[in-house]
Amino acid sequence: MQFISAQCPHCGKELQLPDDAQQVVCMYCAKPIDVQQVLHAQEDTDSYRALLHTAKELMKDDVVAYKANIQAVNNHGYPEAFQVYVEKLAPALRAFCVAAEASTAQRAAEEYSLFLMERFLELFQKLQVKENDTTFFDYRYTVVAFLIPAILEQGHEATEALADQFLEKWNKQYPKKPLGKARYDEIRHGFRQRLCFITTAVCEFQGKADDCYELTTFRKFRDDWLAKAPGGERKIQEYYLYAPMLVQKIDRRADRGAVYQRIWQEYLQSCLKDLEAGKPEACARTYEEMVLRLEQEFLPA
Repeated sequence: MQFISAQCPHCGKELQLPDDAQQVVCMYCAKPIDVQQVLHAQEDTDSYRALLHTAKELMKDDVVAYKANIQAVNNHGYPEAFQVYVEKLAPALRAFCVAAEASTAQRAAEEYSLFLMERFLELFQKLQVKENDTTFFDYRYTVVAFLIPAILEQGHEATEALADQFLEKWNKQYPKKPLGKARYDEIRHGFRQRLCFITTAVCEFQGKADDCYELTTFRKFRDDWLAKAPGGERKIQEYYLYAPMLVQKIDRRADRGAVYQRIWQEYLQSCLKDLEAGKPEACARTYEEMVLRLEQEFLPA
């Protein structure tokens, strides 16, 4: 007979249980304990812990610290760059899925998402990354365009939960810079279409054609002014990544008509007047504020 350390399932106190017993009474709470059931659960927990530890060990520094070349993330460059990233991440995710199967998807997702969030916070502290830095923008972009869709590519119940849990933790940590959930095909579609997603959605709601005056004016502003302005290409890339997510979120709402009308009245109408007055800088500021406010309102939902 050997004695094995285990917790009482009723009161949680540490006990020494004989491995050949069937039932004992807890010396603390006096409730009966099925010894073999407790010991079997203990073995399962130990196995899960070992598997999860392996998954953590496989999450290499170069995967967490990966920053996409944003200039190359477009319709042509994104598929190849994404595949390279998926291959880097795959060993850790496969190990995570095995660990989840030894426990539950939600339990594994909660613990691994916390581990991932802590890794990013450690990285930001080490690099002295601030929330409004260009470097923070790059990592935020990488998480949305690479990490989350790569996690979802596994197609496992646990990885779906992992993506949700990680996004919840990120959005709690950075409520002013929230992230949305999108799959590879959805992001690729956004890069491929290269449309003014939000302005198009608003104008479609108003019954305007794709070649209407408003959309033509905004596209000309994008191509002739914003793309050539300092930091303009970066802002355009951010827009093409996040705008499709925003439109999807809005379209799911019962009050989407009111939301699109509000966007027009509070932002786009003012932007259009600035462009007509020859003030592209003012339009750019308003448009950037619009995207930021919409991200904060709709991405965490």
